Amino acid sequence: MDEHKIKIPAKSRLDKLLDSTLDFIFSKDPRKWLILIVFLGAILRFLVARNISALGDEMVHGPHAIGFLHSGLISTFAHSPLWFYLTDIVFKFFNVTMFSARFLSFFYGTLTILVIYLIASKIFNKKIGLFSAFLLSVSFFTIRYTLMEMDLALIFFLVSAIYFFLIAMEKGKFPWLAAVCIGIASLIKTLSLFFIPAFLIAFFLFKKEKGNTKKNIKNIFVFGIIILLIFMPIIIHNYLWYKDKGMVDTYAAQYFFPSLRPVYAAQLGYDSGLLSDKFFTGLVTMSKTIFSMDPLITILGILGIILAFSLKNKRKYWYFLILFQLSGFLFLVLSNWLHTHYTTMIPILCIFGGFFIHKTSQIVSQNLEKYKLNYKKILCIILILIFGFQLYLLLPHLTSRCAMGQMREYAIDDMDKNSIVLADSRIYRGRIAFLFHDFHYLESASFAQISQLNQELPGQDIPTKVYFVECVRDDCGWGSISEGPLNDSSEELVQLFSTQANLEKIIYGGGGYDEETGKPYFKVYSATMQFKPQIFSAIDSTHEWFYYPVNYIPKEKIWDNYDVYGALDNSIYKFAWLIIILAIGFAIILPIFPFVELKKSK
Repeated sequence: MDEHKIKIPAKSRLDKLLDSTLDFIFSKDPRKWLILIVFLGAILRFLVARNISALGDEMVHGPHAIGFLHSGLISTFAHSPLWFYLTDIVFKFFNVTMFSARFLSFFYGTLTILVIYLIASKIFNKKIGLFSAFLLSVSFFTIRYTLMEMDLALIFFLVSAIYFFLIAMEKGKFPWLAAVCIGIASLIKTLSLFFIPAFLIAFFLFKKEKGNTKKNIKNIFVFGIIILLIFMPIIIHNYLWYKDKGMVDTYAAQYFFPSLRPVYAAQLGYDSGLLSDKFFTGLVTMSKTIFSMDPLITILGILGIILAFSLKNKRKYWYFLILFQLSGFLFLVLSNWLHTHYTTMIPILCIFGGFFIHKTSQIVSQNLEKYKLNYKKILCIILILIFGFQLYLLLPHLTSRCAMGQMREYAIDDMDKNSIVLADSRIYRGRIAFLFHDFHYLESASFAQISQLNQELPGQDIPTKVYFVECVRDDCGWGSISEGPLNDSSEELVQLFSTQANLEKIIYGGGGYDEETGKPYFKVYSATMQFKPQIFSAIDSTHEWFYYPVNYIPKEKIWDNYDVYGALDNSIYKFAWLIIILAIGFAIILPIFPFVELKKSK
């Protein structure tokens, strides 16, 4: 009989995956809604990162990230180094485009939605976790700043530090992962250190038993040492630079070396130290900024903060999150009023906003039960209204593409790399460097000088393809040069090329910031001109932008380049490199953790 048994083949892995997927879809598992929320947040962030026109600071950070891997720098004169290393790694895989330069903001900004779900679920419940994640996924402020900026990347590591800290405190263990995350955040942007006081005080908030003050002080000391060790490349950079050249970076000059502040004052404004005399002005100004950039989430968050205080069993979490919010906010007000820095306030507001949505829906549904408006219906109405309002704010940035993105893609796909690119000097210098860093580009203001040099060089002229990229609107990023001598000289070149060259491409504005959608922004002309081969190296020698040579070649022109002397200094220099390499690895690996935690939270 056994010989005639029918053998049923074992399920294939694909069948098992399909079965488990279907079970998940038809289950009551809230994580299926989280997938949709994260997907929504990712789509909105992708569209903005791809479409939105460039802010001024982006065209400093973006060009400075190009070639950073071979720069030899362990920090920079104005910012922590890790964002530049990670962004240049992205460039190696996806070329230099507007989206790839904004990839870290898109990537870490999307993952932050998952971490906020985990934190809110831990403090309250999974339902509130979903509402909090939803608010962050549609947050206008954070989506709007999915740019070539460090802030959204550092937010991921800071909120991850909150989560790891809560988990460790719950288990009575030392929160070393939280310390590492803060250290990594500080290597992305120094202002991450402003949030440390909240964690130090929280050691006492979450203590398991009375009378362990000595242990808490020891833990605080170790916690600080871990952060300090990770932050060491920046300290070492300043030490070696000061020892060799008597210089330090902008943050060190602002807070610790007042005599060096004037070096940066002309262009960067780091000559004020702490803005204590303008504290109340800054407090009002930045509060208005946060409200104006995300009014609905700000209101929901503040109402949630007020309401959540009544939950005595959650009071220690409330204190911790408020301390986190206040320490960061107050230190930022004292040091820098740049709008993008205040995106760090939004995740915590989303957590409390999620709590407020839940409680409000419950209360309203109880009062309107006779009208057959239950909790779910009320909740759907609230979420639809929130989404509609946030989408209304975002629409100008979602429906058209900026000229910079189109121009860069055209340069990659259609322009000859062996040509000369003559860029209209009315295009912001950082934009020119970003768009044409891999070309033999020349700003039009230097064209006469290069033409004169070409005549003086020995040898024969050869036919050379030349592109002229015109700024049609007369001011492409400067904000102050639509009239005057520079505009007049540029118009002479426009007249020359428009009458004697071929019009290759018209690129139209978009992106919803400072560009008129559908109006010509760039025009690309091409012509054949006579130049000597040696002129290419002369043109390339002009490639400098904001303290650094473009692509960090040659290294002698790097502003904070210095020599390292002696065995001790060489050892600490190598130690800084070790930290940077480990930090890069950790920053790449850590994004796996939200998915691991989600898998645990069935």
